[in-house]
Amino acid sequence: MEIGTARLAVIMWVAYFGLSGVGLGLKILPLSLVANAVYFVFAVVLFQYLRSADPLLAVALLPFAALGCVIQSVGMIQGDRGIQLVALVFFGLFLATAGWLLLRAGVAPAPIGYALVAAGIASCTLVIPQLPAPAVALVLGLGALAEGSFALWLLIRG
Repeated sequence: MEIGTARLAVIMWVAYFGLSGVGLGLKILPLSLVANAVYFVFAVVLFQYLRSADPLLAVALLPFAALGCVIQSVGMIQGDRGIQLVALVFFGLFLATAGWLLLRAGVAPAPIGYALVAAGIASCTLVIPQLPAPAVALVLGLGALAEGSFALWLLIRG
């Protein structure tokens, strides 16, 4: 696994979060949509990084990310939070798959892989109607911790 690919993945991840945060914070829809496109590019880079662990399973990263990005974009354009929550199911499947591949590849500490799998599965629960706010906060916090740990690991050791 190439160090350059790992660093590129981190750059794409940071670019996504930066563009997404600014787009959301300033309510600039086109910027948020560009952020979604950047996330898909990140998924392609991550696929390149993790495909040696299991090439067939790694291919699943791409449709999960694509569906998540498209559904999220539609939800943003329509201003429909319900549609955006559905996108989190696909992003969750993406994270769980990435975590599993990370565990198979052995390129990072196992707790990071398990955290990504758990965060991905937990993200799928966000479509449950009237999920209590503390549960939503826990799921989002787990996701942020898992993704942040993985990004930091890639940056330092990738």
